Amino acid sequence: MITDVLWSHEVRHDADRVVVVLAGELDMTGADGLLDLLRAQVRAHATVEVDAAGVTFIDSSAVGSLITGYRAASERGGRLMVANPSPVVRRVLSVTGVLDALTL
Repeated sequence: MITDVLWSHEVRHDADRVVVVLAGELDMTGADGLLDLLRAQVRAHATVEVDAAGVTFIDSSAVGSLITGYRAASERGGRLMVANPSPVVRRVLSVTGVLDALTL
């Protein structure tokens, strides 16, 4: 598992997708790192699943990283989706209007 100051991630490879497991607080200090991580996975895999069960905080900059990753996957004919959103993530994605587009 790779740990940033406030958040960590682990990349797991399944047969038909890659799963990016996130934990901790996703805010503006980690948004660029999150976006770099998602772009790298989208370039390498057609399906990227972001497991957000361990995310305890998410702000608009991190939501922006998820949306940009989603768009990058779509442009390549792939898919990026958020799975197992924690209650905090589910609420923020709902309030911002992207819950249905980003979740399984």
